[in-house]
Amino acid sequence: MALKVMSAVFGLALVAMAMSAPITLLANSEVDKNIDNSPRPYDFGYEFGDGQGMNQHRRESSDGAGNVKGSYSYTDPYGVYRNVEYQADANGYRAVVKSNEPGLSNQNAADVTFLVEPPPPAVVLQQNPPVEAVANAL
Repeated sequence: MALKVMSAVFGLALVAMAMSAPITLLANSEVDKNIDNSPRPYDFGYEFGDGQGMNQHRRESSDGAGNVKGSYSYTDPYGVYRNVEYQADANGYRAVVKSNEPGLSNQNAADVTFLVEPPPPAVVLQQNPPVEAVANAL
């Protein structure tokens, strides 16, 4: 019991000391004056899949002058995909989206161009049960 009381008193003493210590702001320190915040070139990417048909990738690079290029994509087990290639620079952000997602159209928005293909047949059948598909074909 005495040990618990001593531990509590010691802990409270440490808290009191920490709270009474002056706080030094790093914003005014010499360390901040030596940090170089200029853009740096970089290049990174990854790719992975689940072994059952789902795949994803991402790749991006910058030249260190504020110009960025990259791409990312996703493909699901049914073959539905979206692939985006983009660049950002002094002229803004621009992208090209290639996809076969159901419901997507070739309507471009802002600085994004859509190149749309029909979805895979299995996905169309999921959205339209066979009875409806036959009735619509007549």
